[in-house]
Amino acid sequence: MSEDLSFQEIEEFLESITHNRKLARLEVKEDSKFFMLAYPSSEELFMSRYRRAEALEEAEANGLPSMEDIDELITDYDIISEKDEVEIKTLDEKIVAQKRLLKITAIKARKETIEKQISQFSDRISEIRSQGDNYKYLCREVKADEEAMLYLTWASFHSLDGGKYWDTFKDFENETDLIFRSSAIKLFSELNQGMAVKTVRLIARHGLWRIRYTAATKTGSPLFDLTELTPDQQSLLYWTNYYQSIYEMMPDDQPDEDTIADDDELDAYMERYAKHREKERKQGRIKSGKGKLSAGSKDEVLITTNHPDYAKMTYTEERVSSSEGVSDVEVISPSSKRARNRLGMKRNRR
Repeated sequence: MSEDLSFQEIEEFLESITHNRKLARLEVKEDSKFFMLAYPSSEELFMSRYRRAEALEEAEANGLPSMEDIDELITDYDIISEKDEVEIKTLDEKIVAQKRLLKITAIKARKETIEKQISQFSDRISEIRSQGDNYKYLCREVKADEEAMLYLTWASFHSLDGGKYWDTFKDFENETDLIFRSSAIKLFSELNQGMAVKTVRLIARHGLWRIRYTAATKTGSPLFDLTELTPDQQSLLYWTNYYQSIYEMMPDDQPDEDTIADDDELDAYMERYAKHREKERKQGRIKSGKGKLSAGSKDEVLITTNHPDYAKMTYTEERVSSSEGVSDVEVISPSSKRARNRLGMKRNRR
């Protein structure tokens, strides 16, 4: 997602998210019409689950196989061969390796090449799996999912005046313009997937949204029109809190603006920062005497009366920083048998 979106484009994205409505245009019987899409309400989502359960029972009664049955069929008939499974495993490993490389790559051209390779590996996996997916369209779970999808498509489509475009779900089922109906289903599928994460992250850190968010938090006014949060609204709140925590960091810890604007670089920076903070917390526990010795430790140092913290030590329980450069060591009482044995071993080696 480019950082140079216009002010109007940002406003349109925010309008879509905050008010749960999106303008759509489709061809209807050789004519072009505008519609309003809105994510279904909790009541409509509940009814879609009911219709799915009902369709599942009906499909089972009609003798349609389950997903488990289809998976067994794919295995028994070697539709996806052992060779294919090995290739999928190899490709998965390559994707993991490329994603790790992507995190540490700063050169933009190199990052684009890596992203292209990841996409190619993913496409190949999808191509192999599609050999079995063709059979899965026959199973009862897919039939039930389709019924729920149809219901939610009907629920999400509105006329510009706000009313449902099809008065009843039955009207939607009886729609004679099948091309138009298929286009409507595709539009709802895109709405159901939600906005791309890169788009939501861009909005979350954009000044236009941050002003609204700050004003709402200070005045207690609502951010959204509805109390039932849509997936896009939940996503926007998540990333807003993420960036808010970054903007509230101490100046010396906060990443620069270029890093904040780059999703991958920022995530890598915050991962390093979290590890650094965890290390500092551990060292803080050590200095405060709360660090405990883990079983099987091999790092040990003999503390004598010359050590500046000798009087504060609780022997064999704490870990301290050593002047020898050992950052995590076990304290051994100088009067203990264990200490005398170690001193004896040192003398023998001399």
